Amino acid sequence: MTHRQGPEGSANRKASATGRSSFDVLVLATMSAGKTSFVNALIGTELLHTANEATTACITSVEHRQGARDFSGACYSYENQELACLQNIAPSHIRNWNANSDVKRITLNGSFRTSPSPAQGLVLHDTPGPNNSQDTHHAQLMLEAVRTVPFQALCYVLNASQLGTQDDHAVLTQLRSELAFRPNRSIYFILNKVDLLDPEKGEGIDAYVNNSHRYLTGIGFERPVIIPTMASVALYARMVLNHHTLTRVQRLKLRQTLIEFSEDKSALLRTAVVPDPIKKGMLKTLATLERQRNARLLAGKCCEKNDLQQLLTISGLKTIEALIKHQRQSIKNP
Repeated sequence: MTHRQGPEGSANRKASATGRSSFDVLVLATMSAGKTSFVNALIGTELLHTANEATTACITSVEHRQGARDFSGACYSYENQELACLQNIAPSHIRNWNANSDVKRITLNGSFRTSPSPAQGLVLHDTPGPNNSQDTHHAQLMLEAVRTVPFQALCYVLNASQLGTQDDHAVLTQLRSELAFRPNRSIYFILNKVDLLDPEKGEGIDAYVNNSHRYLTGIGFERPVIIPTMASVALYARMVLNHHTLTRVQRLKLRQTLIEFSEDKSALLRTAVVPDPIKKGMLKTLATLERQRNARLLAGKCCEKNDLQQLLTISGLKTIEALIKHQRQSIKNP
């Protein structure tokens, strides 16, 4: 790797590299909550490495640049030296940088593969998932990100099936203390992996949302915004819509979820604890897609596309994007 002095604290900038105002979203979670899958779903492609283990060891910032053909990026040391810079970056490069103990942060930019595309300057900051029983360094990096990244919104990813773990409670308690001095920062709680719940065992989504609400208010978060989410499935749906090839396991999971949520498609939307205009907007979008499918008797690829769009709508990702869009517009036009 080449070593040269990089820009000072790019995570602290108030404007994107394109000169336009940036909107920064900080994403936090404890280990294995599905945080990186959530970030990838917002990007629309498997840019960041995911696995059934802790995979994020440094702060990774991804900026949306409308019209960019590929993603490019750089990695920086703990002394803020640029260690490497690449155009047309691949997930394998990011994985290698992330595994390098000399790398503290990674900055990436490219066009998000979503429809509709977000406004220019959206920046997602992925952070290490703390597991204090194994590695306190991750917790230190996460806390540094909370204190230094100029975020306007914070997405905290909860694992629906592992709510209230010791590490999770410790992180949320500390986060509540940090945010007490910054009351104007919006926080969205992503109740992820709800597609893994088993209703036949009494694991209803509404009950888990209610449990999450009690858990969060007990820690001190008033009127928490909670969005039941299926990040991995949403990512797979977007990959298919973007003509990317899925693995056999991904195809099976996507097909299974399409079947499981076909009976009561609006269940996730109804249980979300979000402002009424956002919820009504999502329900209206779902109803429009259902009418289009029924009225036109879509066949083949058109039918598949409609099904995937409906799944994206109920997955929680569209709700989160609507919240971010609404917040950006509110800041621009107070």
